[in-house]
Amino acid sequence: MVKGIAFALSACFIWGLIFIIPYFMGNYSSIEIALGRYLFYGAISLLLLLKARCRYPLSVWIKALYLSFLSGYYLWVVLAIRYASPEICALVLGTSPITIALYGNWTQKEGNFKLLILPSFLILIGLIMINVPHIIMTNSPLEYAIGLIFSFLSLASWTLYVVLNSRFLKNNPLIGSNDWATIQGVATLFWVIICGLACSIFLWDELDVQKYFTWNQSTMSFLIGCATLGVFCSWVGAALWNKASIFLPVSLAGQLMIFETIFGVLFVYTLHQQMPSLMEGGGIILLIGAVIYGIRALSPQPGVLNAQSSN
Repeated sequence: MVKGIAFALSACFIWGLIFIIPYFMGNYSSIEIALGRYLFYGAISLLLLLKARCRYPLSVWIKALYLSFLSGYYLWVVLAIRYASPEICALVLGTSPITIALYGNWTQKEGNFKLLILPSFLILIGLIMINVPHIIMTNSPLEYAIGLIFSFLSLASWTLYVVLNSRFLKNNPLIGSNDWATIQGVATLFWVIICGLACSIFLWDELDVQKYFTWNQSTMSFLIGCATLGVFCSWVGAALWNKASIFLPVSLAGQLMIFETIFGVLFVYTLHQQMPSLMEGGGIILLIGAVIYGIRALSPQPGVLNAQSSN
């Protein structure tokens, strides 16, 4: 379990960089950044797959297409931020450790459901303490409602992805965690092409295609940022999380997911060279305490391990 926790924390640390890398990518929209990220993820995955010369049955590719679609929830995040606000989206999506833990335990029956209630409640309180001071209502109630819908859609997509991805890895031990990250990356290329075609058809008048062929500091920053997001944050992060999913019960892995938010918040404060407020600092401490409590509550007891080994 210690090895699984280490892999999960490493993945969350890498994913936390997603919160600050766009700051250095110039005047590019969130949709452009998302497509650029997944394009690089798919491209590096395709190169790795061709180099390995591995073949997988059609059922594996169908599963990869489905899960890669769910993992592409960033599109819903972009729309949620556009119609509501980043803080509302962060608060809703930040509850994913709770939904993953509860849904994962409900589907896989990995532990006592009651043990998840207290840490889940503490995580919710901590998220509220961090995000509520920054929440600003939009001018239009309709836009706010649309933003909420997309926020909950992104939450549902990510929850399903984490639980189903963990189940697939445990049911298919012959497919390594790195190989699975590569397969999903190649499958992501399909969705990038679909989204790219949709944007070119419906948003052609709003696109400035010329800037992609103009080599300057902004273009270079955009490409470096997309490459970092695609190769490091997507492929490496996914491979580390896949390793964690093999060693950890999904209910515990879900709670550890909160460290993505914690690392992201700390990175933002570091970038802006400021300290969190008293309420935000208290929320961060509460989140860490909740996860530690969850780890202790869900860890197998020595007596149980000895009984299992004797059998």
